[in-house]
Order: sequence, then C-alpha cells, then structure tokens
Amino acid sequence: MKQQLLHLIERLRGSFWLVPAVMMLAALVLAQGLQSLDARLAIESIPGLGWLSLREPDSARALLSTIAGSTITVAGTVFSITTVALTLAASQFGPHLVRNFIRDRGTQASLGIFLSTFVYALMVMRGIDNGENNGRNLSLAVTAAVALALLCMAYLIYFIHNVAQSIQVDNITYHINREFRDALESLYPTEESRDPLKSRREINALSLGDNCHCVMTRSSGYVQRIDREKLTQWATDNDCCIVLLCHPGTFLNHWSCMARIFEPPRALDSDDIADAIASAITVGSQPTAEQDIVFSIRQLAQIAVRALSPGVNDPFTAYACMDRLIDGIGIILQRPQLPNCFHDRDSRLRLVTSELDFADVLSAALDEIREYGRDSSVVTRHLLKQLTELAEICDRREDQRALKHLLERVSEDCENCIEDRFDIATIQRHITRARNKLD
Repeated sequence: MKQQLLHLIERLRGSFWLVPAVMMLAALVLAQGLQSLDARLAIESIPGLGWLSLREPDSARALLSTIAGSTITVAGTVFSITTVALTLAASQFGPHLVRNFIRDRGTQASLGIFLSTFVYALMVMRGIDNGENNGRNLSLAVTAAVALALLCMAYLIYFIHNVAQSIQVDNITYHINREFRDALESLYPTEESRDPLKSRREINALSLGDNCHCVMTRSSGYVQRIDREKLTQWATDNDCCIVLLCHPGTFLNHWSCMARIFEPPRALDSDDIADAIASAITVGSQPTAEQDIVFSIRQLAQIAVRALSPGVNDPFTAYACMDRLIDGIGIILQRPQLPNCFHDRDSRLRLVTSELDFADVLSAALDEIREYGRDSSVVTRHLLKQLTELAEICDRREDQRALKHLLERVSEDCENCIEDRFDIATIQRHITRARNKLD
C-alpha cells in the first residue's frame, strides 16, 4: 500500500493540471464562503473597516468584470510563455527535459493563481443583483477579488523570473542532480541501515531447483515500480521463490518473461500467479525517476551529448553535466551494493531481483559522452580529471575493474581520434594517474 501511494504521488507531481485544478476549487469555496459571510456581517459597523463598504452593484460588477477579463488574458499569456519554454527545452536540452518543466511547482502555481482569480471573479459577479442591500453584502467578496488581482500581479513577476531561471543549464543540471541524489538516498542503503534479511549474491551461485514457471508480461512498456515487499510476502505465503528478470527502467516487450517462479504453488493456476506478480510490477508508457536512477543519469547525459554536437559546440555545458554525474556516481561507490536477495523471517530465500551494478551505471552515465566527445581533447581531459577523483574512493574490486575498462577505452579513443601529440601526452598522464590510484 505504501509503494502504491508513493507511486500515485509521483504521478500527481508530474501532472500539470493538479495544482491549477485544486486552486480553482479553492476559489469556488472562497467565493461561496465570503458571500455567505457578507450576508451575515455588516462590515460598515466594524470599527476601522468602513472604507471597505461597497454600495453600488454596478461598480462592483464593472470591477469584477475587469478583474476576470484581465486575469484570463494574462493566463493565456502565461500558457503561451510556458509552451515556448517547453519547446526551447525540448529542442536545446532534449525531450526528456520537458518532464522537469511540467513538474515545476512555480509554473503550475502561476497558472493556477490566474485561473482561480478568474473563476472567483465570475462566481462573485454571478451573485450580484440590484437589490438595495446587495452592495453592502458583497463588500468582503469584492475586496478579496481586488486582493487576488494584486496577488496575480506579484505572481506574474515571479513567473517571468522563474521561467528565466528554469531555462539556465546550471539550474537544470542542479535540479536533475538533486532528483538523482534523492533516488540514490532512497534506494542505496547506508552501512548502518542494512537489513539482515537482504543480501547481495550472484544468481549463478544460487541453487533454486528445477521446477520453474515463467510469468509473461501482459503489455509492453517501461517498468516504473517494483513492490519488493509485496513480492516477498506473496512468495512467503505460497512457499516459493521469485526471480525477477527486469528492473525499474527495463523495457518489456509484449512477449517478454518478466519473472520466474521456482517451486510454484500447486493450488494456483497460471493466471492467478500472473495476476499476483503483475500487481506488484507497474508498467507504463514511459520511464520514471521513482526507482530508476538511470532515468536521471540519461537526462544529464543527453544534455551533455547535445552540447557536444557540431551545431552547438558547448563544452562548458558538458563539463557541468559530467560534474553532476560523477558526484552521484561517487555516492554509489561509497554505499553498499544494492541487495538482490530477499529472505523471510526464517532466512529462506524468497525473492531475487535484477539490480544494476556499478559497471552498468558507469556505462549509462559516460558511454555516450565519451563517444561524442572523443575528438575533443579538452572534454577528454575534464572527463579523466573527474575519473581520477572517482578512483580515490573506488575500493571494491569489481568496481575497479569497471573503471579500468573505461580508462582503457578512453586511451584507445585518444590514440585513434586525437592528433595533437601534446594533448595525447597530457591525456596519457591523466590515465596513468587514475590507474595508479586504482592500483
């Protein structure tokens, strides 16, 4: 239930309509509440508030009409500016970055405040009639409409500032890196928080038996979420072991096998088993950053690759992306490896997951950058400088092998693609320094 709630919250965060819809609903409630309060309260009788009294229905109607017309016009402008920002982000930084702009709470709130003010003015204007006491009874409601209009002006200034800030590459990489680090903090346990019922072992070293049932996927798409606790509990209740063949971010074809059940329960048929496994694995049309750390990695790598394209030639943007990537990869090196074996309270193996190792993460982060930056000596030198710093905290032997393999590929690229002998000598010195740190 907790995993499903977190997944729902993540989906709602990515929706552009939620915040404006909630704010418009609040505007409806506020309009109704203030009109009811006006009907019971004589504002001119309250000391110090007599100046808020409004006695002419025509002037109230004209004021509300002006507020409604101006706010819906500015709301259209806000929507146009947002569309331009999304188009710019998609063309310059890649289509995956559109998601980050849609999730921006400042943009959502800016659009919501204008739409809610428009809705509020309409609802209050609807309650105006030509009765002799109507002007007095709408004093608070009309005054609140004026206050909302002033708030809209303040939010317009904030919106322009927010858009100008959001399209700067340093802010973009910072927010992606923050999301990347949040995912690492939630997925990679610290040494003190390790669960004794979870461990890391090679699947080839496990003896699971010969009786195996394959669970096929029901629809193609990306794995967005895996509820490991639910799968472990189901395997415990049915006295079996589940081996997952996918991880968050994996694309499943409609014919893919997503899990194997060893010693499957005889009391359940194939459809019941498939329903139980599918209920714990969420498959969607696009990957998400909820449990997939490679999603954020690819966003940063995509920005760097576009910056290194011949039409842009912006190595400084690539530097910023590489710095953020190495910062996140360093967290992985300093944490224990992700557990892939989950046991029950009796220490019996119930679930084996497919987890990314350090070599997979390193490849996803730097392969494309190395490929498209191999002709640039300055980009290669900056990459090697970051890898040298990474080598200082690389202690596990398998992680060192992955880093050495990457250094070998960089060295081969240097020999084949860089012609200046001084650049070659400098790059080789960086490679030698990084290898010495690993050894």
